[in-house]
Amino acid sequence: MATSYFSNFATVGYSFGNAEDAVAFNRLNQYVSVLQTTLDNITLFEKYTVISGERPDTLSYKLYGTTDHYWSFYLVNEHIRESGWAIPSYDLLDEAKARYPHRTITTNDDISTDNGSFERFPVGQVVTSGNVSGTIIRKIPEMGQIIIDTGGTAIVDTRLHYSPTEGNEIDVTIIAESAQYDSVHHYEDADGVHQDLTLFDFGTVGASLIPVTYRDRLNARNDELKEIVIIKPSAIDSVATQFKQEMKKRL
Repeated sequence: MATSYFSNFATVGYSFGNAEDAVAFNRLNQYVSVLQTTLDNITLFEKYTVISGERPDTLSYKLYGTTDHYWSFYLVNEHIRESGWAIPSYDLLDEAKARYPHRTITTNDDISTDNGSFERFPVGQVVTSGNVSGTIIRKIPEMGQIIIDTGGTAIVDTRLHYSPTEGNEIDVTIIAESAQYDSVHHYEDADGVHQDLTLFDFGTVGASLIPVTYRDRLNARNDELKEIVIIKPSAIDSVATQFKQEMKKRL
């Protein structure tokens, strides 16, 4: 994507990796906000819903006839500046699998401590269930969940166990198992308020509670990222000029 945008950034010496000699590179953390009076002028902006598959450069061309104003979307939308551009809907499942690649088991047994004397199922512990072994990545006692890196292999046995360095074998009974991205992150009521579960009775969830999975959360956040404001085509040139002038003051 050819653009003159970075011509407005100062150049600094930067060492990449273990390179001893610094090379000239744009200062990417240089940033200025549009003047507050401009941001307060709501007549310059309008709402827009990003269509699945649209990129910043293609949307810039669609709205302004050039790809050069792609940066303006990040300038006036803090949520995409912080979280990135919306993911195409057809890529969301693959994104969920990449972000949450492990397996999640749920148990009604205590996975926190053994009478307060030592931690049960600590992070980093290798555990076994049937012919599947894996390493504990995270545990969530308030949900009765243990997240395990099994290399993607599903756990089908109903018992999860390990043998500590000292002491007897420790095990729990599995009441549910799923891919991490499809496991429940939390429960909500009808108003969207997070609800706690009854400890050690995680298999019994009130009928009024709504399960929200990791994938659901990713989809919901992605929908939020699709809703942006844009600078109206009639105002883009003046805003771009003002932005570049402010950037050049920092060279």
